[in-house]
Amino acid sequence: MVTFNHFSIVEKSMDEKLAELDHLGFHWSVFWEPKKILRDFLITSPVDMTKLLASPSLALTDFLKLDVALDWEIYWAISLQLLGFTANFEYDLSHAVDFAKKSKLPMLDDELELTSEVLIEGLYLLLASRRKNGMTLVEQWVSEGLIPVDNQFHFFNDKSLATFDTSKLKREILWVESNVDSWGRGQKDLIKLQIIRPSFDGGKLPVVMTASPYHLGINGWANDKQLHDMKVDLNEKAQGSLHVNPEAIPSQEYGQQAEAETASEASYDFTHGWTYSLNDYLLARGFASVYVAGIGTRDSDGFQTSGDYQQVLSMTAAIDWLNGRTKAYTSKRRDHEVKADWANGKVAMTGRSYLGTMAYGAATTAVDGLEVILAEAGISSWYGYYRENGLVRSPGGYPGEDLDVLAELTYSKNLDGADFLENNEAYQEKLKEMTISLDRAYGDYNQFWEARNYLPHADEVKADVLIIHGLQDWNVTPDQAYNFWHALPEGHRKHLILHRGEHVYINSWQSIDLSELVNSYFSAKLLDRALSLELPPVILQENGRAQSWSARSEWGSSEILQIPLAKTAVSIEKFENHYDEADFERYSKDFKVFKEELFTGKISQQTSVIDLDILDEVEINGRVELQLKVKVSDSKALLSAQILDFGNKKRLPDRAKAIDIKALDRGRNFAQEDLLELPLVDSPYQLVSKAFLNLQNREGLMEHKAVRPDEWMEFRLSMQPNIYRLEKGDKLRILLYSTDFEHTIRDNREVSYEIDLGRSHLIVPYSDGE
Repeated sequence: MVTFNHFSIVEKSMDEKLAELDHLGFHWSVFWEPKKILRDFLITSPVDMTKLLASPSLALTDFLKLDVALDWEIYWAISLQLLGFTANFEYDLSHAVDFAKKSKLPMLDDELELTSEVLIEGLYLLLASRRKNGMTLVEQWVSEGLIPVDNQFHFFNDKSLATFDTSKLKREILWVESNVDSWGRGQKDLIKLQIIRPSFDGGKLPVVMTASPYHLGINGWANDKQLHDMKVDLNEKAQGSLHVNPEAIPSQEYGQQAEAETASEASYDFTHGWTYSLNDYLLARGFASVYVAGIGTRDSDGFQTSGDYQQVLSMTAAIDWLNGRTKAYTSKRRDHEVKADWANGKVAMTGRSYLGTMAYGAATTAVDGLEVILAEAGISSWYGYYRENGLVRSPGGYPGEDLDVLAELTYSKNLDGADFLENNEAYQEKLKEMTISLDRAYGDYNQFWEARNYLPHADEVKADVLIIHGLQDWNVTPDQAYNFWHALPEGHRKHLILHRGEHVYINSWQSIDLSELVNSYFSAKLLDRALSLELPPVILQENGRAQSWSARSEWGSSEILQIPLAKTAVSIEKFENHYDEADFERYSKDFKVFKEELFTGKISQQTSVIDLDILDEVEINGRVELQLKVKVSDSKALLSAQILDFGNKKRLPDRAKAIDIKALDRGRNFAQEDLLELPLVDSPYQLVSKAFLNLQNREGLMEHKAVRPDEWMEFRLSMQPNIYRLEKGDKLRILLYSTDFEHTIRDNREVSYEIDLGRSHLIVPYSDGE
């Protein structure tokens, strides 16, 4: 059964509703009889009424002719068919109200008398509701011609409608002059822009910009050659404290720019390329799309600096151009400039992963014109992506990757032969410098990583911040969002959407109206309209429940529950670091085999397994911590920890499945997309959190403390944040071990570990689920 979760519907007065309905062609009066209003609603809509039923025994066309009163059962029997549900098979026409309630459709109180005014309010709400295919009813009907394509803005419930002609989009290529000289050659880097915009004669267009270093191609060959060997031993560190200097954001001034003739339009266009489907959705609604890949990418200048503010500023140069602060040229000769006279200067940034990362970085520059960011699975500190607690730690799914590997992947300039000939030698020298600076030998935080940390500048953010992150994303881990969320100044306008998927987009999911939510937000911020949308601080997808989303007031509770790890006063757990050669090679070859055997208890000698029974319902909210007392037999050691919700039951998987192919029309027969959802499935366990630690950094990231063989150490290990509900009778399984074949270096020395469970605890931040 489909269950909807509507967060995008804006409350309106009756006068506002009547005006918006009138604009769509529904010219009603509260003095009309209800059935007359319903008949006009259906006649005006692009619906074949002859195919619909009003009740189990009455066709809709007959109902409209007969002297039969309209009641809520008949109203919902008709409405559910308009929303794409199949009468008699998906729902019982005699119990349509119950079906609508169970589907969590937006509803008026069915105890109300169905007067003309109530019916108008109900039909307005119905138009704003999602159909089974993931589109709202009004969007579906607009795509079918309810109102004409006229390249003008039209709004319903504060959302722009698809009235821009996507068959005649203007596609342009320009080169914007940045304020960055990443080669150090005395000339500012030019950055290629790809612009897609509809025609609009009524003024200037807002812009939705996606900054993606992947956009113009990737170099998989170079990436694979650069991957690092994970079979290395852990190094011993000199005791003492580490220090870094604060990194200021470079100047955003442009200085004097060369004179150039003005051209009326771009000289180059393009036919196709990757686009973000949310941008496509907005494009049909009057929001121009701008794609920028930044320095070190194909057809742009510069070195791929990978995450520092040179790269960020090469992206924000596009926003500067849209606001008249720098020049864009028709070619790299810089002899003809084109002005952004079609743009209103207001920009939103979108995108996932590296794209969301650039949105975080851009927001911290406080660049004028950036009104709102939608950062999906973004990185807020690059150290936390490739390192953890003084340890080299690969992102989930990518053992051996590091920032220099990512630089090779995204330095797409080398894909063009002439560029390779001109710049590769200098590029390789800079890449060697990067490999040294990122320090794989010790895994410490240093000046290189400080230059790629956006969190110290979060207090500079002016743009509204919308964050989307998956709580099963072990590539860009949840703490990246958690840390940025908490680094923003108190009172900053921000909203957070936490889903149960992995490293994925969610704008095509059936159960949440994300596209409409973004539409409403962007329409307000980029078109100088009032922001009437009332969103909770946190929107959470419930674990263990199909298509269930709810509001939370915060991510991270101060209420603490402390659970002892031992079941008896004296309890010592032991495990080894070393694997025999066959297992070591088997796990090194395929880390997925290691994960499966780890989680199912097949690795006994190298793992301590601690099971905790949950005696009362509790919702974890924030960072779980392990308070541990540990000793090891060597002077250097690492510790890995994972927490599972263990035991067979229904759970949400981390990857969505298609439930309807090409069901979503992003405009009018434009950019169709599959409708997706996380299905509830039988599962033996689900990962709740994980963490990794170099024991030499047990007292802090910037502190090196000696590990003395066979001496007890006490410390706290902070795990990945989550919001996760546990029911009475559930079981938490804590796995403590050393080498993780997916994430850590593969150190196969003979090292023994002991855990004093009697002095160890699980510290759980919890909330009441409100």
